[in-house]
Amino acid sequence: MVPMQAISTGFRKTFVCSGRATRSEFWWFAPVALVLPIVTATQLKWQKAEIWGIWQLFVVMVACVPLLSAMSRRLQDTGEEGRQAFYPFMPLIILWLGYQVTYWLGFVLLAGSGFGILFLGLFVIVLIAAALLIGFITSALVAANVLGMMLVASDPQSNRFGAPEGGVTP
Repeated sequence: MVPMQAISTGFRKTFVCSGRATRSEFWWFAPVALVLPIVTATQLKWQKAEIWGIWQLFVVMVACVPLLSAMSRRLQDTGEEGRQAFYPFMPLIILWLGYQVTYWLGFVLLAGSGFGILFLGLFVIVLIAAALLIGFITSALVAANVLGMMLVASDPQSNRFGAPEGGVTP
């Protein structure tokens, strides 16, 4: 598939997670689709005063929809489950959640007084940081595995997600 055809197909199938997408269709479309959430995230005002930046995160997630649907179709082309397309985003979500928890926990601890509360708070922050580090490393390994699955050649036969592009094969 030529680049312009792959990009137009990717945007046309933004809300289509069923079916299959060839390697060339996905890899020509992915860099273009990745620009939208990156630009969206950099242009938003991430204020801590709002409730954890939920609205900004929601806008970025909506901007990721074309990429997620293309990833889902690409995984299905290799015979894998399409819902695994969410896994590469988990390290980012874990980092965001960890930042928010430690920020608000630190805010609460600074509002309290006494050495015991400060010591307990630091202990809890260290435990949370360790748990987040383990979760981040684990999810990064899973994300790398999913990205590796998208590099695999297409399944040449019909699979449970449909026939390969170009027609039905026996």
